[in-house]
Amino acid sequence: MKKIILSALLFSTLLACKNDSTSPSGNLFETTNEADTNESANKVISYYNAFIEYDSSTSKKIDNLLNNDYSKFEKMVTTKQKSNTILTWIAFTGLKTSTTVGYGTNQVDLMKPEFYLDDALAAKIKPLILEMSESFTATKNTYEEFKKYFVNEDYKDDNWEKGSQFLSDIDKNTVAFYKNRDEFLKIIDDNVSSAEEKILENHPIKDAILHTKKTLKIVDEMIVQVAEETTPIEAIEKTYSTLEERVKTSKEINQEKLKEQNKLDSFTDFYDEIETMLGSIRKAKRDGAISDNDYRDINYKYSNVISNYNRFVK
Repeated sequence: MKKIILSALLFSTLLACKNDSTSPSGNLFETTNEADTNESANKVISYYNAFIEYDSSTSKKIDNLLNNDYSKFEKMVTTKQKSNTILTWIAFTGLKTSTTVGYGTNQVDLMKPEFYLDDALAAKIKPLILEMSESFTATKNTYEEFKKYFVNEDYKDDNWEKGSQFLSDIDKNTVAFYKNRDEFLKIIDDNVSSAEEKILENHPIKDAILHTKKTLKIVDEMIVQVAEETTPIEAIEKTYSTLEERVKTSKEINQEKLKEQNKLDSFTDFYDEIETMLGSIRKAKRDGAISDNDYRDINYKYSNVISNYNRFVK
């Protein structure tokens, strides 16, 4: 089973924009006044959240390819025989992805990190975004070329030689995509954490945000565990119990403050989706092991958890 850990947005606020928000020393949060410090933090989070939305869209398409048609491609190329199973050809359907995310004044151009980050950080980030975009496009194009090759039965002319090359190109570009994605997250992590801490200072629902953030980390841990066939069922049960307790303590969070911030529904929905996911895990546990079908069901519920978390922090 291929484990798919989805990235979540960070809590952000809408602040008025000002120029020259960084200090001469270049430290992102060493600014001359509180307003500039808040703006710098908000810029970092705006850029990061735009990246997460881009990554969510592109990763979903690549994951769809790797977890569906790819194994059928591989079998045909290896056996040099046309597959009798149905090929979906839907991995890259849906809305067109773009490195320009959002609309109007909230639009973020991921190819211009220097507008949101300090120069040193932007210089490290920019080539990673470029390579991610290029490897995604290359994967999509190869997928479409493979479809033409298959539908037109061109494999009969070269005994699957070009099909083998297509498969190799998909391997190379998907590895490059995730490598650059992971490097981006690693590099920006410290700046993002500092920005989030600044945004949450004295925030009326800080406790609720931190509660959901910690809970989401445990959810991610659970998804990794159910994806690994070697994970003992006892380990899954331990994490399951921890999540049950997190759902229980979420009901102790100040509801009135959440109502005042129009966040009560999304907060409640987040924990409701976790309970739904736990139901699927509880059902699978009765068999003593997590099957591929169980994992697909749990992973679907997990994507709903992420969606509701992102709605809460937006």
